[in-house]
Amino acid sequence: MSNFRPSARTTAPDGREWEIYAYRFVRPPRGKLRRYPLDLARAALRARRSNVWTIEAVTWGGHHERHRWVTTAEFRRQVLLQVEGGLERGDDPRPRNATYVG
Repeated sequence: MSNFRPSARTTAPDGREWEIYAYRFVRPPRGKLRRYPLDLARAALRARRSNVWTIEAVTWGGHHERHRWVTTAEFRRQVLLQVEGGLERGDDPRPRNATYVG
């Protein structure tokens, strides 16, 4: 799965289109400009070894809205499907085996 391409797309009953992303990479905070490329490389290496996945649902319809959940590789697909189903029904997704982070 790619950080640049949605893992799923769905439309809510109110007509808003949602894109759902699944990724492991967490961009480091911007620090000193000279160190930032090194920090990015370290973050990429950490992501390859990490078991932690972020599932993120984003919409730009009406107003920009973004929701994130954190889960493990074992439950990534399950959480992705639960988020997609919840948005499709117009519910607030509350996937099991995931922690809402904003």
